Amino acid sequence: MTNYGFVHLEYGSQHRDHSVQVLTKLRRQLAGESDRVVLAIVDNARSTGGEALRNAECEDGFVIAGDNSNREFTGWDQGVAAILARSGEPDVWIFSNDTVARNHGWSERRVAGFGGEIKRLGLHPGPWLFGEINDFPRSTMTPLGPLLEWVSTYCFAMNGNLRRQLGALSPGNEFLDSLVYDRFEPEHRLFRDSVDEAYVDFVSAWLIKDESDPSRQRRFKWSHEWHKASALSPENFDDLRMKARCVLSESMLSVRARQLGADIRSPYDARNARAHIRSSLQLVADKLWEKFLLRRLRLERS
Repeated sequence: MTNYGFVHLEYGSQHRDHSVQVLTKLRRQLAGESDRVVLAIVDNARSTGGEALRNAECEDGFVIAGDNSNREFTGWDQGVAAILARSGEPDVWIFSNDTVARNHGWSERRVAGFGGEIKRLGLHPGPWLFGEINDFPRSTMTPLGPLLEWVSTYCFAMNGNLRRQLGALSPGNEFLDSLVYDRFEPEHRLFRDSVDEAYVDFVSAWLIKDESDPSRQRRFKWSHEWHKASALSPENFDDLRMKARCVLSESMLSVRARQLGADIRSPYDARNARAHIRSSLQLVADKLWEKFLLRRLRLERS
């Protein structure tokens, strides 16, 4: 028997039904009759309250208020604490936010690939972290150490072994505040001087519009920007500052996992010629489906 703990982060319930549909598909791929699944939905728009989740396939599902001080990361930590208090440490944790429903197209085949790899990793007793992997153009120095690639955190998984060693997913608000400025100062921008300049440039290429350097996105391989990317100003400084803290938290999660000896795996990993071809075709198919679905959703909204 395997115990699975799902922790899903939202801000308000407007995308909940679609998110639960995606998570239900993943649950079906993972859990057998003897397995147990607990789903905690953390609503970071709430400061109090909670209730059981009304869903036929999520009998052990519940909704709780979150902690938005480091957005999804402190929210996920709230969900972890709630599951631990109710049922102890799951064998496998799956973390997601409502981006999984809004910005990513999850076909049945994509869910099957994601779920199948998590199920296989669930048998591995050593610490592991799983999700889609992004890479830097070159080795980059994060505030916690060097990094070549990181796991995207819109939907990712780890086992109980790694979760226990990590403690909290958020690296701590006090630490994060030491890396970014707390108010708008044009001469300093967002990050403090202690953060590596190359890392700052890479993150800023995605987060902040800068018309003075039109080649920056191409240099760093970004084909798109954060949907709220804008030129830094007093009006949007707080929002960009909070998002920068989340970007730091995301990349440093992979650093922390590596420092704890975790195996880091992707649904598109391959170790031989046939597997390389198969995984490459799967990646292309998933990304094409994602573009098709997002285009359809945009047309429906217009």
